[in-house]
Amino acid sequence: MENYEILSDNCKIRWIDNFKLNGEKYTQVSAYVFNEKNQLLIVKVGKFWTVPGGHPEKGETPKQTLEREIFEEACVTIKDARYIGAVEVVENGETYYQLRYTAKVADLLPFKKQWESDERLFVDLKDLNNYIKWSEGITFKKQIEACKNV
Repeated sequence: MENYEILSDNCKIRWIDNFKLNGEKYTQVSAYVFNEKNQLLIVKVGKFWTVPGGHPEKGETPKQTLEREIFEEACVTIKDARYIGAVEVVENGETYYQLRYTAKVADLLPFKKQWESDERLFVDLKDLNNYIKWSEGITFKKQIEACKNV
């Protein structure tokens, strides 16, 4: 069994390529969205940069959650969304999943700061650590590699 990345005394995570969700609890759907220059879309929420995504609403499919969250957070519509896997989170003895996709920008609309995001930005992967410190983590790197293998 693959080793977990330890985040704290009560939280560990690991990446599972192409994880098949079969009734397990998932709490988040996010995407690695790339533009025509192969730059990654990130959004600033408060003081921190992250990839866009969020929590599912009642009755939504994961893909519907993904499309809604990316539109709300980044004012971007996507195309060619592909599921790449999940982050398994074990926190305080509970296991849940965070689903990950990769996609391309379909339409880049004028940015409106109307939900939780304060900014959006496209960055080269080589510069990502300047914005997202945890992008150097084992689990994050495996997700980026999964995007490249699609």
